[in-house]
Amino acid sequence: MVKGKLHPRTFKLLLLLAMASTIFLVFILRLIQLQVFQYNQWALRSKHNHATKRVLEMKRGSILDRNGVELAISVDTYTVSIFARELKSVGEAATSLASVLPVSRDEIIARIGDRTGYFPIYKNLEPNLAVKLEKLAVPGVVLESNYHRYYPQKNLASNLIGFTGQDQHGLEGIEFLYDQTLRGYPGLAVQEGISISNSGPARMRIVTPPMGGSNINLTIDSFIQHTLERELEDLVKKYDPIDAVAVAMDPYSGEILGMACLPSYDLNNFGASKAEHRRNRPVTDSFEPGSCIKIFAVASAIESGKADHGTRFYCRGYAELDGRRIKCHGAHGLVDLDKAIAESCNAAMAQISQMVDKNTLYRTYKLFGFGDTTGIEAPGEITGVLNPPSKWSGFSAASLCFGQELTTTAIQLVAAYSAIANGGIMVKPHLLKKISSPDNDISQDIKPVQVRRVISAETAKWLRKMLLGVVEDGTGKLARLEDYTLGGKTSTAQKANPRGGYYNEKVVTSFIGMSPAMNPKIVLYVGVNEPKGDEKTLFGGKVAAPYFARMLDRVLKHMKVPPDRKTSLAARHEQLQKIGQASSANIIQLPNRLNEKTELQTAKIELSRETVPDLKGFSLKKAIRILNDLGLKGIFEGNGIVVTQSPPPGTPVPDSKILMVKLSPEISN
Repeated sequence: MVKGKLHPRTFKLLLLLAMASTIFLVFILRLIQLQVFQYNQWALRSKHNHATKRVLEMKRGSILDRNGVELAISVDTYTVSIFARELKSVGEAATSLASVLPVSRDEIIARIGDRTGYFPIYKNLEPNLAVKLEKLAVPGVVLESNYHRYYPQKNLASNLIGFTGQDQHGLEGIEFLYDQTLRGYPGLAVQEGISISNSGPARMRIVTPPMGGSNINLTIDSFIQHTLERELEDLVKKYDPIDAVAVAMDPYSGEILGMACLPSYDLNNFGASKAEHRRNRPVTDSFEPGSCIKIFAVASAIESGKADHGTRFYCRGYAELDGRRIKCHGAHGLVDLDKAIAESCNAAMAQISQMVDKNTLYRTYKLFGFGDTTGIEAPGEITGVLNPPSKWSGFSAASLCFGQELTTTAIQLVAAYSAIANGGIMVKPHLLKKISSPDNDISQDIKPVQVRRVISAETAKWLRKMLLGVVEDGTGKLARLEDYTLGGKTSTAQKANPRGGYYNEKVVTSFIGMSPAMNPKIVLYVGVNEPKGDEKTLFGGKVAAPYFARMLDRVLKHMKVPPDRKTSLAARHEQLQKIGQASSANIIQLPNRLNEKTELQTAKIELSRETVPDLKGFSLKKAIRILNDLGLKGIFEGNGIVVTQSPPPGTPVPDSKILMVKLSPEISN
């Protein structure tokens, strides 16, 4: 049987059926590939096409002073965004937006352009304008709640607080150092891109909720801070220095009650300020401290047992050491430790530098925190410079006793003097008083930190008495207060010349002190960098001391510290004058026994073999010669100028014919 051929029409039908089956099979296979094997890949791509991830941030925490005064806050603002899919007409939307926003219609149209998706067109809209815009209910326009950083006190403590950038991240100061604490932790939300109604885009789905930033209470008191800054402004107007700083601290807790420096700047307009005006100088700038360091040299001598209440020093108006002559502020004659500090005697400090072992002196300075950071919560703190004894020259020990060959910061000095004020304990200075949650239901109080004991309580009390003498009857008289006693130290430090030596006309003047003198509640430092004036006025006792006094008086009264001065300042001055005259007669005024040719005639000494001669003021060599001439012997302690002797002058010569003679430490000539 012969098979017949397929009809052409049947063949075409079968061909079409085969092709359709093939296409359908390819479609089914592709569908299986997409829906089964590539499902996750295409689902993720679809999600990216129809949803936008957004980071959600809560308000940045506030910065407040110790009493709750707002220093940095986050003010509610709004961001105006466009959801392009929902816009009915770009022109109509721009017209509506221009009626509320401080932007022209043409500019709004330009910002929208041909963009798609979801995007912002205006930021930091004020709440009252946001309410007006919300009432317009423009399709495709979305209002997002936001915030803007604002500083209500403007310049107050600006160098300390710092500021945030446009992304609300801290850039300087406390804002920078505690950025994460203040900012909190952002959340994550998804904005769906498919509209299901004409009321706007689909609602946002929060994936991870944000955690709001914490609030920080600083230790500073806004009133004290304002007082320091106000007085510094007057000081700067009068003396036109490069800069000036003031720091107030509670010596027991280490709380910084005020930290001011000029120049400063407006935190709400930080972009207009210079970088050097934004430095927090009390922690970032170092300088040679000068005479205010002398109290620590004395502390080293006392604690090491090299000096006591009977120690005396002789000042000719200068001292010579290692081939260099050191001038003093007058010839003080014979002085004890109290008088040496009160008169800021350089000759006495030079003699102390030879009494105290250099390793002991270095260790004392390190114990008081020099050469190390204090650990205060402020960015950029520097250590200053304190070289180890292995790098010292023959003159270094004396220089350190004068406040040269080392650099320090204002905060280091305040911390060191606080150890004298509180009885001998180094306390860590700090700026944070409390950290609390956004709703204030959880808080953490910052506790004081005692670092170490540096001197005994007895030594600290004696040092406070010395500092009281500086103010009552020494170089710091211009710092005296009518109602309060205070102890402090003046300082006038020449600035080092990079080419070697020191400038004569460039100085850093300062005054640092505590009050009430014997039971201090506050330690205050005022420093002035290169004040303008003549050589008669550029001293710490004349430049810084009066402003120190004005600050301290207002601060003590604000703190409600009871006055401790029993008598008026005028009566006290008269009393001190009498005491000073008696002191001068008994201690400072000595016979001029330094001229070998006329020493016996000038002293008018009667060389009697029955009575003990008066040897006070004589050098060791001359005292030995006098005793030899009288057939007496001496047991000598020290090698400088005779300060005490036993038996006393004029008494009968002892049977042993031996005298105990104590001399001051004498520097090399």
